[in-house]
Amino acid sequence: MSTTEMNTNFAQGVRAELAAIGTKDSGLQRHQRRARGLAVGLGALALVGATTGAAVVVYNLPGTTSVALLGSSVSTTNTGTANIDLGPVPANATVVVIDWACISDIGQLALLTVPSAGSAGPDGRGVDCAGSGGRTIHVDDGLLPQAGSTSVTITADPDTTWKATAQYATSTTTEWSVNNDGQTYGVPNVHGVPDLTPARASNGEWGYVYSSELQAMDKEGFISVYTADGTTMIGQQPFHILDNIPVDETIIPHLYRGDDPSK
Repeated sequence: MSTTEMNTNFAQGVRAELAAIGTKDSGLQRHQRRARGLAVGLGALALVGATTGAAVVVYNLPGTTSVALLGSSVSTTNTGTANIDLGPVPANATVVVIDWACISDIGQLALLTVPSAGSAGPDGRGVDCAGSGGRTIHVDDGLLPQAGSTSVTITADPDTTWKATAQYATSTTTEWSVNNDGQTYGVPNVHGVPDLTPARASNGEWGYVYSSELQAMDKEGFISVYTADGTTMIGQQPFHILDNIPVDETIIPHLYRGDDPSK
């Protein structure tokens, strides 16, 4: 796989699906860097979709999250910030699944997602409509309505039109595996990032890369791909990552619990 192909697949994920909106505690840019690292691991998995047996490759990996939908879905089209009323929260619901897309080609959208390991509050997902191409983005870890509420909020710039379909769901995440050196390996999930995350080498072989090496990478370069033992190298993967997209934090004041986001 060429560096250009990596850029197309992973940078799109970073700029659209994985442009995380950070909280005051985690910091927007630090959160985006974490999302950038996940894009390399998870984006590589997305490439399997064009190959035979893709479901087997993806769903058998340690740390995979499976989601079961509950009740009925609700669809809506709105301009600016709006709530989606899903009705009473089922007792076994753990997440909200949302498929959303920009109709406008300007502005930004944001929503809250389940906190990941180490987060002091909810995480978030953001979309830059200017770069999304109107494609539908799937979110399977949306935050449940707050206590006493039945609605989730999509925050948007005032003139930005969007559409979404949302539904309650319950999610189950498998454990990461551990190799002989005590290193965890599998898919990044709500519990954090394992020591080794999935990737495919340029020779077509699937294996794992060190998460610490991903986080240390800058704009472009090569990263070694190993078997699950973390020692046996099976190839290298070239990649290039675009800059973090600027996200207007002022359109998501509820992320700051009433604090001034400029502080």
